[in-house]
Amino acid sequence: MEKRPLSLTIIAWFLIIFSLIGLYGVMTMGSNPMAMKMIEQMHTSLAFQQAWGTVGALVNIGCAYGILKGQPWSRVLYVVWGAIGIVVSFFIAPMKAVIVLSIVFFVVIAAFLYTNTANDWFQARGFMLKRERSR
Repeated sequence: MEKRPLSLTIIAWFLIIFSLIGLYGVMTMGSNPMAMKMIEQMHTSLAFQQAWGTVGALVNIGCAYGILKGQPWSRVLYVVWGAIGIVVSFFIAPMKAVIVLSIVFFVVIAAFLYTNTANDWFQARGFMLKRERSR
């Protein structure tokens, strides 16, 4: 497939934009009293939150790049990293209701990443990390 599906373009840019917003939040959370209060409720350190947020944003930007370029590893990485993030959130988040919204976004995006048109764009099926050979 030569033309990238619009849904994948939207997903990739969604990941890029929200990752950049997240990076800004990570950089400024130490000077935000409200963020510091939330971190105290999570029983984690500021350094952990900053490291986790930075790594998560960079992984999502990498996934977005791979989605835009049609690299099959990007959708596998998105699903694996998303699942890890949800598990970690269950342990550290003080408000579990917020996690439900995250799960909904995760499932919707993952579903779009594995549609037939997405499979054609990535030239891969399931959890393949490399493209299939041209037919």
